Formats: sequence, structure tokens, C-alpha cells
Amino acid sequence: MTTIKRSWWWPAAVFSALSLCACGDRLFDNPFDPAGGEAVFEVVHTIDAPAAAPRGLAWDGAALWLVDGMNGLLAELSPSDGAVLRTFPSPAIGAAGAAYDGADLWVCGESDVFLSKVNILNGDVLKRLNLQRGSFTALASAMGALWAADGQTNKILKVDPETGKVLGSFSNPGTRVSGLAFDGAYFWIADARTLTICQCGPDGTVHRKFLSPGPSPQGLAFDGRYLWNADGNQKIYQLRFRS
Repeated sequence: MTTIKRSWWWPAAVFSALSLCACGDRLFDNPFDPAGGEAVFEVVHTIDAPAAAPRGLAWDGAALWLVDGMNGLLAELSPSDGAVLRTFPSPAIGAAGAAYDGADLWVCGESDVFLSKVNILNGDVLKRLNLQRGSFTALASAMGALWAADGQTNKILKVDPETGKVLGSFSNPGTRVSGLAFDGAYFWIADARTLTICQCGPDGTVHRKFLSPGPSPQGLAFDGRYLWNADGNQKIYQLRFRS
């Protein structure tokens, strides 16, 4: 594997390449940690995202759920080839994020103050939590709570899934959350504005930060072993990280 040495010109070269080149399945041949200068993950599999504007991503134990932000749809996808298994209309306005709580899907939207619970079998809306204010760009289910990224405050809110009460929050370490997932110990946060994916603790403390595999990182999902990243280039990457 090619070793990349850090230097002052390297970030500028990357962003120049982004603006000049069309992106394939692998934007960076050697994905690395900008702070550590080492390869830290590999793209083990790539599938096409059947959406003009891929946004949120969730894993239900067997399949991926992709939020189609342009058409307002929730699509169940085969993780092997990206085949669409079924679709439901999203109840969220400006659909952006999705999370699986072990039984049902939760969906949020940038133009919606509600978090909506959706029956994963038929798409029926089971519950709507009114958070009163906010612009929600990503969602995760972890530690018995919903975690909603609020674009207005740039915070990630801990929400009671029964009452909608905000139980706490932590500040987003980046500029704007475009994807959110939890792996059992750490949160993973995608930031499309900075082309990064950040690993941080439940209090927001940054553990590691990486360049994303594509030019516009969006939804994130953790399947128990791999991190999945939907990208605005209509690809979904399956990522394996070094421990």
C-alpha cells in the first residue's frame, strides 16, 4: 500500500482534485487520518445508492435502509448488491436521517420538528415526537435513547423515545452533521462540508477523524462489524477500520 507523507500542500491537492475530477468508487487510494498520516480504513465493498440525493442510513440487522432526500422515500436495500427490496414514503419533511431501534425505524427531517417512528413492515407511522424546534439532519438509536443532530444549534440531542423530552446533548465537533451512527462504544459523525468522518465518545470528545471515501459523506450505519457510509455521489461504502 502506498505511504502518503504529510506536507503543507497535500490538503490543497486533495480539494483541488475533488473540484476537477469525477469520482469513482474509491476517491482516495490510501484513506488516512490527516492527523496521524496513516492508512486507517479500507473500502471492502461498494454498492450503488438508488437515490438522486442519498441521505440517512440505518441497519436493521439484515438490510440497509436509505433515505432518499429528493423523493422523500425510505428504501430497504440488499447489502450485497444494493437491490431495492421495498420502499415507503417518509413521514418527515425534508427527510434526512434514519435510525433502527431494534423493532422500528425512526426518521427525521431538516424542515420538521418531529421525530417519526415508522413500522418497518408496512411503513405506518406509529408515533411522532414533537421537539418544538430544530432542523434535524441525522439520527441514531443508542443506549435507550434517540440521538438527533440539530443543524440549528450544531448539537446532538439525547431524546427520550417515549416522551420526546430532551435529556441532554453534546456539541458536534465539526461544522454540520450529515450522518450519525453508534457502534456500541463510540458515535460516528459524517460532515459533508469538511469531507470527514469523526469517531467520538458519548460526550462528544473526538477520538479520531478521517477523510471520507467519497466527495460528500452522508448517512452512516453500523452493522456490528462494519461502518456503512452513503455518499452524495450515489454510492454506499462498506468500511473496515483499524482498531
